[in-house]
Amino acid sequence: MDEHTLRVLEFEKVLSLLAAETAFSVGRELAREVRPATEYREALKLQAETAEMRLLDHLGIDVPFAGAKDIRPLIHAGAIGQVLDPPDLVDAAQTLRTAWRAKQVIERVRARVPSLGEIADGVSDFRRFSDAVDEAITARGEVADSASPELGTTRRELRIAQDRLEQRAQSALAEAIRRGIAQEGLLTERNGRKVIPIKADHKGSLAGIVHDVSSSGATVFIEPMAVVEAGNQVRELQLAEGREVRKVLQRLTGLLGGREDEAQWSVLALGRLDLLHAKSRLARKLKADLPPPGDGSSWLKDSGATVIKRGRHPLLRGEVVPTDFAVGGGYAGVLITGPNTGGKTVALKTFGLLTLMAQAGLPVPCDDGSQMVVYPRIFADIGDEQSIEQSLSTFSSHMRNVRGILERAEPGTLVLLDELGAGTDPTEGAALARAILEGLLERGCTLVATTHHGELKAFAHNDPRLRNANVEFDVETLSPTYHLTIGLPGQSNAIAIARRLGLDEGVLERAQEQLSPEHFEMEQLLAEIREERVAAAEARRRAEVARKESEELRLALAVRRDRIEQERAAIFEQAHREAEDEVAGVRRELDGLKRKSGRLASDTQSAADTLKEMDASLARLGAKAKPARRDAPLPITVRELEPGDTVHVRDIPQSGEALSGIGEDGRVEVQFGGLRMKVSVDRIDRVETKQPEARVALPVPAARPFVPVELDLRGQRAEEALNVFDRYIDDAFQAGLPFVRIIHGKGTGALRAAIREALTGHPLVRKFESGEANQGGEGVTVAVLAG
Repeated sequence: MDEHTLRVLEFEKVLSLLAAETAFSVGRELAREVRPATEYREALKLQAETAEMRLLDHLGIDVPFAGAKDIRPLIHAGAIGQVLDPPDLVDAAQTLRTAWRAKQVIERVRARVPSLGEIADGVSDFRRFSDAVDEAITARGEVADSASPELGTTRRELRIAQDRLEQRAQSALAEAIRRGIAQEGLLTERNGRKVIPIKADHKGSLAGIVHDVSSSGATVFIEPMAVVEAGNQVRELQLAEGREVRKVLQRLTGLLGGREDEAQWSVLALGRLDLLHAKSRLARKLKADLPPPGDGSSWLKDSGATVIKRGRHPLLRGEVVPTDFAVGGGYAGVLITGPNTGGKTVALKTFGLLTLMAQAGLPVPCDDGSQMVVYPRIFADIGDEQSIEQSLSTFSSHMRNVRGILERAEPGTLVLLDELGAGTDPTEGAALARAILEGLLERGCTLVATTHHGELKAFAHNDPRLRNANVEFDVETLSPTYHLTIGLPGQSNAIAIARRLGLDEGVLERAQEQLSPEHFEMEQLLAEIREERVAAAEARRRAEVARKESEELRLALAVRRDRIEQERAAIFEQAHREAEDEVAGVRRELDGLKRKSGRLASDTQSAADTLKEMDASLARLGAKAKPARRDAPLPITVRELEPGDTVHVRDIPQSGEALSGIGEDGRVEVQFGGLRMKVSVDRIDRVETKQPEARVALPVPAARPFVPVELDLRGQRAEEALNVFDRYIDDAFQAGLPFVRIIHGKGTGALRAAIREALTGHPLVRKFESGEANQGGEGVTVAVLAG
């Protein structure tokens, strides 16, 4: 990729934002080295990796990077025979352990993130090395006594020898104090030996070895002969301890250095994962919709039109006005016109920078629905690069860059030109600019250019390969709006701006006299067209608002209808239970009377009359126990159905033809035009039989239990919650609920992600969305059921 293009489009500043999101230095180093791909397959691979990391983030899966450091120099040092210090070994063990944990996290979901799985394959298993370091080195960074049997034995002997030396030295000090030759009552050390400070006048009074003399000469530091041998033993054991410690460190270093290539690849793989994690974090910070989680390809094309919806320049701060932009496909170039400080260059740089980011595998700050194209070559000439040292004017610097672009431009090249034809005579500049545009179009380039030349507006209007565009400018406030409109050339507004700035009215009138009437007519026409477009955009916005309000009202009415249906079903259920209780009571009374009539043979006629009366009451109560719903989906007492019958199913406006009888699952296969589906018996409102004389009795299933419109899964593990969720969705669909509310809470977002993943593509769910802000927001998912 052309380095000049990267510099003028400020791609390095985007990489600085990316590097700031990394977790350790290897990731930062890789972030600084990111470059846009020049081939479609390479760009596709980069975006697939970024999309998969965004998917992990969306699912609430964290890849660990805690404790990771750049240990590559340590690995190489160990490989060439250097012995690593305990702190270095601890850093290496921690980093390689983190890399292994990151690999294990990705392996659990490898089927969904295959590209990340390939990166994780570069991580090797160094658990033996990490465990050995943990056992041999303490939390304070010291080699533990248990690191080797020899070291443990040596240190035990050393402690005994040190105690013996301390006792003998204290005894010698006490004797020196008693004799009055000690300068002070404290033991000290010189050259690692225990010594007693003796007054210089009495140095001959204590047999021993002089190790030091004070600066004043008044004190002599003597090691008494009584402790020399003990001191020698301590020193020998200290040297032995050092040799054993070195052996331990050599052994641990060998475990690392002996697998240099594997260790280096493991660190690099962890760095690549850190880079992708930084891209995902940057996407959240920039509120970028591309790439969508798990989708790195549907929006990235190798040819066609680039369509950017609500693109935002990633380096702008504050309230950034989004830009809609389209080029390619039906036309090869866009010519942006308008006044100075109107935002033309910002629009040009936004388009160029977002294209570079897409080809580099970076998140693109624009809305979903955008489409990016991969260009093998991108050239840009932006800004004033005049040079006093090289005797280059503004015009000369532009022409030098344009010459280089023309020499290297090929089909498929994207060319960005700022202020084309500026810095020289307007007439010659316009002619030169037109020739440059024609030359680039003939070479098959896609181009975006900005200019002030009015002649180029007409050229772009008449050439089908080009489209005019303008950046709107508010004449009242003398400030740009940064709204880009494709299809209309820009107005210079020079005289209007000058009038707002207070220029003499006489001067302005003379200037207007120099302009042709056609110029004023064109400016007026452009203003009217622009006003009409604004009005149309506002009408579209209002229509969208009305559509959303209508959808919200529909959902609210569905909730209300569902609540009424549930209350109605509860009333019928209560009446049914009460009637069944009365029937049971009458039956008990009837049975008693029958037994009584058997015993009272003399009054048989009275008993018979009583039995007839009771039978009639029982029939009335039986009918009362099973009331039929007039228009709701309560089950009918008996239905008959056979293949070929016409059935009317609730909530489906079209009648269907039964293809089968009643299955064991209580469902019937029905053909609705070109659609075939199985329908539960209790959703069939009416049956029109084809042959009344050959019917199949359709028993009604028992009254189904009440299904609530809400399911609360808070506090449950994802696997347990999904099992409950699956059964609930089936029950809710069978119950005819139009929608359900699933309460999963906010928390870490893992349960919400699992539920929404299960809802995606579910055959019984038409769509789903987050709850309203006053009804739980992101802690609730509302799913609209099919049917």
